[in-house]
Amino acid sequence: MNESVLIGKSERFLDQIKRREISLSDMESPEKFLSLYTYLKNNMDTLQDMRETMEIKGYTAPYRSINKYGRPLTGETKAEDMYDVSRHTQYFRMNAAAKKNILDRVKSAMSSHKIAIGHLEEFATLECSSCHRKYRGHEISLLTRGNCECGQDNLRLHVNQEGVYRLEIIPFLPLSGDYMVKLSDLSPRSREAFRSMVRILKQEKRGIVKTVSLVIKVMEDSRWVRKRVTIDAQEEANYEKEIRSQYGSNARIEMMQFHRKKPSIINDKHVQTALSLGYVKYAENRILQFLPDLLEKTLHNKGKVEEYQEALEISKIKANKYDTGDDPESLKNFYLQKELEERGLLNGDGKPEEPLQNDLKEKNLLEKSLFLEIPRIYILWDLLHYYLTTSYDRRNKYSGPFPYLRPGLDTNQMKAFQDFEVDVVRIMQEYLSENITYIPHMGRVLAQKFSVEKKMKGLHLQMGPALGAALLSSEGNLPVAKAAELFSIEVEDVLKGKETLGTLQRPASSRAKQFMAMMKK
Repeated sequence: MNESVLIGKSERFLDQIKRREISLSDMESPEKFLSLYTYLKNNMDTLQDMRETMEIKGYTAPYRSINKYGRPLTGETKAEDMYDVSRHTQYFRMNAAAKKNILDRVKSAMSSHKIAIGHLEEFATLECSSCHRKYRGHEISLLTRGNCECGQDNLRLHVNQEGVYRLEIIPFLPLSGDYMVKLSDLSPRSREAFRSMVRILKQEKRGIVKTVSLVIKVMEDSRWVRKRVTIDAQEEANYEKEIRSQYGSNARIEMMQFHRKKPSIINDKHVQTALSLGYVKYAENRILQFLPDLLEKTLHNKGKVEEYQEALEISKIKANKYDTGDDPESLKNFYLQKELEERGLLNGDGKPEEPLQNDLKEKNLLEKSLFLEIPRIYILWDLLHYYLTTSYDRRNKYSGPFPYLRPGLDTNQMKAFQDFEVDVVRIMQEYLSENITYIPHMGRVLAQKFSVEKKMKGLHLQMGPALGAALLSSEGNLPVAKAAELFSIEVEDVLKGKETLGTLQRPASSRAKQFMAMMKK
């Protein structure tokens, strides 16, 4: 396929995705659910084909073709020739930029589709009314034609109460790869929250040695020759023995250089961007719904604050309209002073009244706290919930709602799980009816979860919501009933999970030791 044709076809397909509005109404209907799921799956297949075609055509490194070959131009070169070379170079650079940009958009769109599909798969289990076969997770893709494998189309949808999903972020994901456009649409506070979210998801693990570069001396043709070689790093490897096995018993290592890789919590930049955008924009919409009521209760005189904001907007418009070339900030302050004076919002000294100043400070602090903290609470709560309720193997093999998620975290990455602000959690509980609570020392809870997973290796025990709720209750100092409510399970299940934890952590009695020995068989 011609390159311009491929780029044009890809752009039209992405624009088609952009024009379609994602509706989440009546998602508990099997037909509506499968319609959206099939649409996203089909898009994903098309995007995958586009990406493979682009990579085959060299779109991953498009600027290589611009390298100049042959002898450089001399001073005797005619001006017309230099102009032609410059014009052709500019054309090839524009062409390379177009390739790079379209591949970037396709990758971003694929990441967003993976997230959306993962959340949908966590949301529902579909059951055939005829043969009673259940489809969950990636098995739902077998139903994209609307029929069970038995041939019947009578399906029932069961909402997965124990799953980790937030379908509301799907409409805010850059499904068409337009993440730069969506970034520009964010308010200044939401943009700051977005940067904070990306920093959380980029939290890096301490460096893992992936490869080793060696400078070695080997005997060739009765003389010593230096060589530089690179080999894969291995735990407790004897590199000298390995070099001698490849280059002979006389080989000597002169220098070793270790190359480290630092994987992030979400180890893909496009997924980091898409998740951050989705959660930030979703949180922004939720905040704007209850913010007026909250300000009414919090501020001394909300009406005067709104008057001040209106005067500020008018002064900005006038400053832009009558720009004389002077300092625009001074011009804005001049018009603002006039507007405030006309509205009677200034005291005898020509400054805003003290109660108004206090209200403005309170409003600024409250909005900053909400817009920065609520998106962080949403994503960290979902990540904590997902880590606590899933096994290491599942996180390693199945991406779920968080593609490229690290199956395990080290102590450095757990620092991203800073405790929530208690006041903001209370506001979310009151105004958003969120089933989220303050968890002290979240990092410690996660560390204990990973420790338990290591102890469970080789045991035939299932890691699920019950064990996660038991850990949260024990390490997070939560009542058993509250932990059961947060994970949508029965209190009895949490108590059983606590018993299992006790056996795993302290197999002191002979019966417990015997039980552990039996489970390993």
